[in-house]
Order: sequence, then C-alpha cells, then structure tokens
Amino acid sequence: MTGPTAPGGSAGDELPSTDQTALDRLRRFGGGKLLGEMINLFITTAPERIDAARKGLAAEDIPATEMALHSLKSSSAQLGAMRMQRLSERGENLARGGTLAGVLELIRELDDEFPRVQSWLERARNTETP
Repeated sequence: MTGPTAPGGSAGDELPSTDQTALDRLRRFGGGKLLGEMINLFITTAPERIDAARKGLAAEDIPATEMALHSLKSSSAQLGAMRMQRLSERGENLARGGTLAGVLELIRELDDEFPRVQSWLERARNTETP
C-alpha cells in the first residue's frame, strides 16, 4: 500500500490513500490492457459520480445520493483508491441512515482527493504502455 494521508484528513484516514496491490491484482487478472481500460473508465466516471452525489444532495434526494456514492465506493475500492472508497462509504452510510447531514463535506473531500488519485492512476496506466 502506498500514498500519504491527506493533511487534515478525517478519522480513519490514517490508512493509506491508495493501494498498489489492487492494481497489481487487476494486472494479474486481465493484463495491462484491462488495467488501462479500467483506469480510463474510472477517470471518466468518478467525476460524474461525484457530481451525481452533489446533485442528489442539492435536490435532497437521499436515494440518488446513496446510489452515486455506492457506485463510487465500489469502483474506488476496485482500483485501490482507498481514501475515496472510505469517503464514499461514509456518505453512503449517512444516506442509507436517512440523512444527508455531513455529505457536503465528504463530497468536497472527494473533489480534493480525485486529482491525486487521477495522477496516481495515470502514472500506473502509463507504465503499462509499451
């Protein structure tokens, strides 16, 4: 596992931000081509999912917010974006519990974390290029 904890992180963020073993596992499973495709898909869809959570929050639509964060949680975990996974899970759990209180701060943290994850994933993807 690699990656520093973001300054000012929330409780539970003392764990690594990223997990190289997740990428290694995907590479073993499907090779560099699959890993590259999954990284590209994540880089495209993660901002869309964060935005969907933001829109759900603005509309006070608890199910939409929960669904967007659930989807982001799953894809983040699959690619080893562990801090994004934890933030998404916290927001999903709040929504599942019937509240959106605190979700805006988690979305802001996701907005801050995504560029770091994107850079990390792009470096990993680029090492796969022949």
